[in-house]
Amino acid sequence: MDFWHLTYNLAALPLARAGSRLAAVFRPKVTRGLNGRKRSFTQIESYLSATGHGVPVTGGILFHATSVGEYLQALPLMRGLKAANKERPLYLSFFSPSVEKRARACAHANLVFYLPEDTRANITRLLGLLKPTLIVISKFDIWPNLVTQAYKAGIPVAVIAATLSPDSGRLRGLSGRFHRSFYPGLSLVCAIAKDDAKNFIRLGVKKQNCILTGDTRFDQTWQQASEVAEHDPLVVAFSGWKNHFRFACGSIWPADQKHLLPALAELCNRHEHLRLILAPHEPTQEHVENLVSFLKDNNLSFELYSILTGSDDRGTTSPVSGSTRAVIVDTVGALAAVYRAADAVYVGGSFGRGVHNVMEPACFGLPVIFGPRHLNSHEALIMIQRGGAFPVEKGADIVEIAGRLIENESFLHQAGRKARAVVTDNLGATGRTLEALSGKFPGVIGDLPG
Repeated sequence: MDFWHLTYNLAALPLARAGSRLAAVFRPKVTRGLNGRKRSFTQIESYLSATGHGVPVTGGILFHATSVGEYLQALPLMRGLKAANKERPLYLSFFSPSVEKRARACAHANLVFYLPEDTRANITRLLGLLKPTLIVISKFDIWPNLVTQAYKAGIPVAVIAATLSPDSGRLRGLSGRFHRSFYPGLSLVCAIAKDDAKNFIRLGVKKQNCILTGDTRFDQTWQQASEVAEHDPLVVAFSGWKNHFRFACGSIWPADQKHLLPALAELCNRHEHLRLILAPHEPTQEHVENLVSFLKDNNLSFELYSILTGSDDRGTTSPVSGSTRAVIVDTVGALAAVYRAADAVYVGGSFGRGVHNVMEPACFGLPVIFGPRHLNSHEALIMIQRGGAFPVEKGADIVEIAGRLIENESFLHQAGRKARAVVTDNLGATGRTLEALSGKFPGVIGDLPG
C-alpha cells in the first residue's frame, strides 16, 4: 500500500468519521446517513437470503449515486439495462439521505442501500457479498477504497456523466497527487464534455478509457418534464394567473433569500401584474415561516400550496385567486409542475454551494436566472453562452434582469427558446453511454435493443 492510501485509511477516514459524528449532533440529516450506513450489510444479507441461495445471481451491476442529481443521471441507464435484460440484477447504492426516498422507490433496482463507509474491510465485504461484474458511479463520489479494492478483485469501475471542472481541487497540489494514486484504476470514463475528459486524463485515467458521451440527465429531465400534464394539481392551481406574469423561484435556500427576497419586493412594487411562486429547497416549517414573514412584511397576499390542494371537499385543487400575489409551495416533488406553470425562473443554490437543476425549467422554454456559483453546472454555462440564462451577483441584478423579462415579451420568449435548445441539442446521452459501456464491457452488458 502506498503513502497516499496509508494516509487515507489511517488518518483521513478516522478524521472524517469523527467529523460526521460531531456534525450529527447538530444536523439530523447526517444522523440519518450514519444510521442508514450501519444497516447496509443487514439489508444486503437479507436480500441474499431471500434469493434462496445466500449468493447473488451472477452478472449483477452495482450503480452508485451520491444524491438526487446523480441518481437521475443513473436512472435512464438502469432503465435501459433492465429493458435489455430483465433477469440481470441491478444494485443501487447512494450516499445522501436526500435521495433515499427516491432511490428506494426505484423500479429498476433489485436492491437499494446506503454505500457503507469506504474502509477496506467494508468494501471487501461488499464486493464479496454482491460480486458485481461492473460498478457504475454516477458523475462523482469516486471513493478510493471502492476503486482500489474493485481493481484488485478484477471488477471494472466506470464513471458516467463524468464531470471535472478546471477549478476542481482534485486537480491541484496534494489533492491532485492523492487522486492520481487511484484514478488510473477507472476502466471507463463517460465524460459530459471534452474538458472533463481532459481533466480525468490529467489525473491518470488512460486516454483510450475516456469517451465523450454527454449528460444522461438531459434525457431523464426531458422525460420527466414531458410527463407533467395540464391537469397536474399545481398547474391547475395556477390557472387563475394566466393573465399575469408568473415568476417561479425554485430550490431556494436562506443564502438565496438574502439577495432574492428584497429584489422580489421591489419587483412587486414596480409590476402590479407580477405573481410569485416560491418553492424552498427544503420546505421545513422554519423556511416556510420565513417566507410567510417576508410576504406579510411587504403586504403581499399569499396562499400555501397545501391549502390550495386541500381546500376542496372533493379532493380537487382550487385555482389561486388572481388577486393573490404569491404562493408558497410547502411540499416536495412539485418543482417540475411549478416550472410548467411559470413564465420565468430563478433557480436557487447559487449563492451557496452551487446552482441546482437548471435543465428542468429550460425544458419548458423558460429563461433562467441564478447566482454567482454556477460552475458546478455544465448546462448552466452553456445556457449563459447561448443567452438563455443570466447569472447575477446581487439583488439589484435580479431586479434588472427579471424586469427586462417582465417588460419585454420578445426578449422573454427568445431567451426561453435558447434555454430549451440547450436541452434538446443534448438529448441522446443515454444511448451513447449504453453503447460505450457495451463496447468496453461486452461480456457484462451484452446485446442492447436496436
